[in-house]
Amino acid sequence: MSATIVLVHGGFVDGAGWRGVYDALTADGFTVRIVQNPTRSLADDVAVTRNVLNDAPGPVVLVGHSYGGAVITEAGNHDKVAALVYVAAFAPDQGESVDTLLGMFAPDGPLPPILPPLGGYLFLDRGRFADAFAADIPVQEAAFLADSQVPWGLGALGGMVTKAAWRAKPSWYLKVTDDRMIPPAAQAAMARRIGATVVETPGSHAIHVSRPDVVAELVKRAANG
Repeated sequence: MSATIVLVHGGFVDGAGWRGVYDALTADGFTVRIVQNPTRSLADDVAVTRNVLNDAPGPVVLVGHSYGGAVITEAGNHDKVAALVYVAAFAPDQGESVDTLLGMFAPDGPLPPILPPLGGYLFLDRGRFADAFAADIPVQEAAFLADSQVPWGLGALGGMVTKAAWRAKPSWYLKVTDDRMIPPAAQAAMARRIGATVVETPGSHAIHVSRPDVVAELVKRAANG
């Protein structure tokens, strides 16, 4: 049985950004499921992802972009998950959160333009969204993403992983060399720590939107691994 691919989006956006990756994978015969997380808290998002995994034919390759990496690190302990793919993603260990990892970024490097919390939720500065998140997609598409941001809860930012699936399951990492949200050096350090098979590509943080074929190829490698 070929693997089912389950795609988990990150913060500030929803699962629609996976459309190009979905099209590439389904064209090659893969069954694909896309998780639509509320991004209120890590615990909620892990529960929603596990519900999708419960219903998906196994084995599963679980893919996470950005904050979705934290989600797959916890949800990936599900029995059906055979491999993990991190796409310019956070890869926390037990007792760590995305906020923990943000604190490890070099202070003199690019930092995500996250605005002060509003009602317990975070947004990116709309005026800086395209440059930070989506510098290599069409201007109008980047503007749409900026204006349709999904609120990212402080409980998602600060939610701590209780058990890191990458300690027991093989992982792959797509390092994006022009990323201005998660510095490439931080991506490399996380990929090295989790023992991932690493592929590098130029592109923005929205690599799954701008270069879906590159993402799909790595997912296929993990599925065939």
